[in-house]
Amino acid sequence: MAVLVDVAADAPGLTVTEQPVLDETRRLATVTAAGVEVDTDAVWHFDGDSDAGMRALTERAALAVACDSLGVAQAMLDTTVSYTGVRQQFGRPIGSFQAVKHACADMLVTISVARQLVSAAIGKPEPRAVSMAKSYATETAVAVAGKAMQLHGGIGYTWESGLHVYLKRAALNRSLYGSPAEHRARIAQRYR
Repeated sequence: MAVLVDVAADAPGLTVTEQPVLDETRRLATVTAAGVEVDTDAVWHFDGDSDAGMRALTERAALAVACDSLGVAQAMLDTTVSYTGVRQQFGRPIGSFQAVKHACADMLVTISVARQLVSAAIGKPEPRAVSMAKSYATETAVAVAGKAMQLHGGIGYTWESGLHVYLKRAALNRSLYGSPAEHRARIAQRYR
């Protein structure tokens, strides 16, 4: 049997210690409980295999991270298309150059595949679909963020541009709830 307890963050005996993070869009804390009193209605019991319950919870979290990664990738593409449409070089927007168009098109295609995998996993959240979505979407976000920074040129690598925030978020998403390699290994096990 597994148990989940709902406790107020300011409950006596509960200590929440903020931890430093690279991704400033997220908060991380260590929670310790000593002598915390809990009402019986705040305790959720889960019958059956607690490991299976934790796997299901982790899969849902992995799917949520895949969704977030898809959003990061799309935001980076949108920002890049907008920037390359106004940034001038040789008397015209850099977005008019074929190499830049191809890079943006490649990002769009990769994001479209990630969107299909994430949508499929949302529609049928079974382990294989979730692993495919998590693996592909998180790697897509990192790749798109890197390409977006490149296409922004020197400004893309500055603190003021803010692009680094997306890259940090994408990098953290990649490692949360199983790396892409771990998820690909889960998919491959089915075919052994």
